[in-house]
Amino acid sequence: MLLNHARSKVLDSQAPVSIDNGLTGLTTEEYHRRELKIALDPTHPEHVLPPAVPRSAKVLDIGCGGGQTLIAAYPDRLTYGIDLDEDALRLGQSLTDRICFVRGDGESLPFAGNSFDMVLARVSLPYMRIGPTIREMRRVLRPGGEIWITLHIFRSVWRQACESSVKGWIFFVYIVLNSMLLHLAQKEFSFFGRNESFQTERGIRRLLERNGFDDIRISVGEHFIVSAHAR
Repeated sequence: MLLNHARSKVLDSQAPVSIDNGLTGLTTEEYHRRELKIALDPTHPEHVLPPAVPRSAKVLDIGCGGGQTLIAAYPDRLTYGIDLDEDALRLGQSLTDRICFVRGDGESLPFAGNSFDMVLARVSLPYMRIGPTIREMRRVLRPGGEIWITLHIFRSVWRQACESSVKGWIFFVYIVLNSMLLHLAQKEFSFFGRNESFQTERGIRRLLERNGFDDIRISVGEHFIVSAHAR
């Protein structure tokens, strides 16, 4: 039932959606094919994948794009991926038949509660309202299930701002304000329909604890990686 419902969501969708991939000059297809190449190349400095889980585990990727993370990490099973970008989802359908692609929003997941053993979000979470998305991740996870997410730290958005136009600097100010609000008060706001923030170890730990997670592990180096288990 879960599989049939998910397939209907992507096949019934007609509204075109564009993405801001952060790489000037790349089309949606070029961006996601680049990401797939990185996901399949352990020697690439941007390469990072979620941990292995039992083959019986049901896995969901939020902000899956063309399915690159699922293709690289879990090729031995049927997995689920959700994204707002219809072009990316159709690309993914052309790359693999091992992923059930769903067009939808991470803040309102079209799945029943306690459906998954692993929910991951590589790169995508900082472009959503993190609080509502974390709550949805917990809702669809079975007790004891795991989340695995990668986040932004300040230097990544600062680096992007340094390469931006005046409009980019204005948006950078929004990111800083939104991130401070998230860290201090666990609240967020949008900027003309867009969401983005960077995270802190203390802020994301507090947010996860308040939303039903424990065994929180954080690694900050080349990547800001967080994992936790649902209570």
